[in-house]
Amino acid sequence: MKKLFFLAILLLTLSGCIADSPTTITGEPRSRTLGGQTRLGSSYDPTQEENIYPIPVSVLFQTQNVTRALHEPLEGIHLAAWLCPDAQLRSFVAQSGHNHAAFVYELHLCDEVPTNWILQCMAVMATPIFVIYPPRYVCEETPIGETIATLAQSLGAFNIPMFVAFYPTTGYYGHGLIPAEYSLIYRYARAIFMNYAPQAAFVWVAPSLDATNRNPFFPGSDAVDWVGVSLFANRGGNSFTHDAIETFAPFYHTFAPHHPIMLFPLGISHFSRYDHAYHVEEAAAEILRVYQALAGFPRVGLVAYGDTFSVARTGRDDFAIAVEKRLVAAYNKAAANSHFLPALCTSVSLAPRRARSAHMGYFYDGKMYIDIATLAELNIPVPRQTEQFDDRSFACASRIPAGRIWFCEIRQVIMVDV
Repeated sequence: MKKLFFLAILLLTLSGCIADSPTTITGEPRSRTLGGQTRLGSSYDPTQEENIYPIPVSVLFQTQNVTRALHEPLEGIHLAAWLCPDAQLRSFVAQSGHNHAAFVYELHLCDEVPTNWILQCMAVMATPIFVIYPPRYVCEETPIGETIATLAQSLGAFNIPMFVAFYPTTGYYGHGLIPAEYSLIYRYARAIFMNYAPQAAFVWVAPSLDATNRNPFFPGSDAVDWVGVSLFANRGGNSFTHDAIETFAPFYHTFAPHHPIMLFPLGISHFSRYDHAYHVEEAAAEILRVYQALAGFPRVGLVAYGDTFSVARTGRDDFAIAVEKRLVAAYNKAAANSHFLPALCTSVSLAPRRARSAHMGYFYDGKMYIDIATLAELNIPVPRQTEQFDDRSFACASRIPAGRIWFCEIRQVIMVDV
């Protein structure tokens, strides 16, 4: 009887230890994807024969030579971060476990140029991204054009590559300017920077994911190098309010034919104002999922995680990662994908690139399936035998009379070379 009693106590003790011990993040949870199917963990290989569900994946195909924007990489995505102004860049690099290609700094016209911060960027071999807002006050009656020229001269004196997000429209509705005034001052600033700081790539930050190039505040493709947009995954109830990648896809297809895209910033909520609760495990898994999915958007050229965007800043959720070890670990793992570039990597101005099909492909039973609408995009004949997924017709890659069709393990996408 004593042996049974001590055995019961031992089992209860062990079970309590197991329940209280922290769990290790080893992949992604089952969650909704673009195709509405169940997504398996990040260690899943869709080329294996034993997969049970049709797995939706992006389809990329080769295009002709196109002119690339200033500082646009030939392949890959620049890894960047948007930190608090007083953050030590070297400390963030050490904490995150990765060098970063760029960091973000906000300033107003008439503010002093942050020389010490620029030197920090240079010390960690990162490129500065400046978000420039209108003056806080009238700068000693100095005309706005002269103020812009002074800033361009000061930044150009460093003679280094940089990005300039001038007068971002996110949340500011043109900064009190009517569209014609906004476009005029934006284009003027671009011309001034081209003269005094020719290594500065100009970024137009869209007001929302609903924006198009017909937005009244879009200053014109000839005045824009990159297009930036915020992408947040907010919490609501028991899950995220929306699928961040699914929401981003239409915006991407609108601007990608004309400009590289910068996610500016990206934020995944781990604390919700909806229920005033922490959801760290879910946020860690979503970070992994989103960064993996971004590899399927070939003209996303930079993603800046918004570590400074917290409850106090947004009035909503907390997106910071540096405050939680599990989030840092997830970010570290996501950024370890070789598709994310730790340093500025520019390419020749004219080179072939890959485009993303507007339609998803599928892996099922060890085979690749291409939407017949994608085949129409590529002028590839549709085979007689097709399969149905989500009420759409797909052709098995083995039946497609095209060039090479293969699976890229790094990006987790289907590549079509024709």
